[in-house]
Amino acid sequence: MKIKSKKTKGFTLIELMLVISIILVLMSFLIPKFSSYQGKAKSTKAINAAKQIQTAAMASYGDNDGRFDVQDIKKNIDELTSVERVDNVNLGTGDQSIQIYYESDKNKYLVNIDASDNTYTVKYGENQIYPKK
Repeated sequence: MKIKSKKTKGFTLIELMLVISIILVLMSFLIPKFSSYQGKAKSTKAINAAKQIQTAAMASYGDNDGRFDVQDIKKNIDELTSVERVDNVNLGTGDQSIQIYYESDKNKYLVNIDASDNTYTVKYGENQIYPKK
């Protein structure tokens, strides 16, 4: 007389728990990386917005015979850029520099534009994010 053994198909509870714990361990390594990448992406987006603002401001500078006109700059920024919101535009010392406060991803940034050198810097709070120091 032969007794048939009953074999079940599928995974045991121990095997499933082991696979789930391995997946959770791997995810714990990846989550900090993703948040770091997200911060870098936001910073890059803000720098790109600042470059667009600088281009719009320099277009206004060229149209107004080598001086910045605040109203013309605001109009150019609205028409030529994808910047979410411009909070404030301040003329710097002389006619060669300007400060523009803007918002990107609900964070406030400052771009300082110097027409004499055709350069710009981007700050987030007190930290300069472009160019890197």
